[in-house]
Amino acid sequence: MENASVAIGIVLLLVFIGPILYLIFRQSAKEKLHVSSLKKISTDHQMQLDDMEINNLFLLGIDNNAKKLIIVEPQKNMEFNVIDLNNINESYISKKTIPVPGATKNKTAVTHISLELIKNNPKQRVSEITFYDEDDNASLSAESQLFLANKWNDLIQRNLSA
Repeated sequence: MENASVAIGIVLLLVFIGPILYLIFRQSAKEKLHVSSLKKISTDHQMQLDDMEINNLFLLGIDNNAKKLIIVEPQKNMEFNVIDLNNINESYISKKTIPVPGATKNKTAVTHISLELIKNNPKQRVSEITFYDEDDNASLSAESQLFLANKWNDLIQRNLSA
C-alpha cells in the first residue's frame, strides 16, 4: 500500500508541475528567439547594443555609441524600425488617464502609456513606443510599465543631450 501511495503522489506531482515546467521552458525558448532576432537586426545595421528590453509588445535595443534605437514588434511579424537618435530632438512619456467612477475626485486610472520621440524641424512625431494599453491583454500592470517607460526615456535622453 505504501508504494502505491508514493506512486500516486509522484503521478499527481507530475500532473500539476508538468504544465508549469512546459510553460517556463516555452517562454524561455521564445525569449531566446527574440534576443537572437534583436541581435541579428542590430548586426545587420552595424550596431552594438548596450541595453535591451524584451517585452510582450516589443523588443528594444539601444546603441549608445552610434546613437541608434531599434524597435521590433513581434506581434506584427517581427516588423522593426531603426531610429537615428541624432535626428530626434525630444522624448517624453505620454500618459492617458480617466477618472475612476465612484472614487474620490482626484482618483484616476491609467489607460495608456507610451514614449514619444519628436523631431523639431518640422515638428513631428517620429515614433511612439506603447508600453501599456488598457485594451491590450498582453500588457502587464500600468505601474511596472510606467517604470519601464521612465527607464527607456532616461536612456534615450542621455543619447539626445550627449
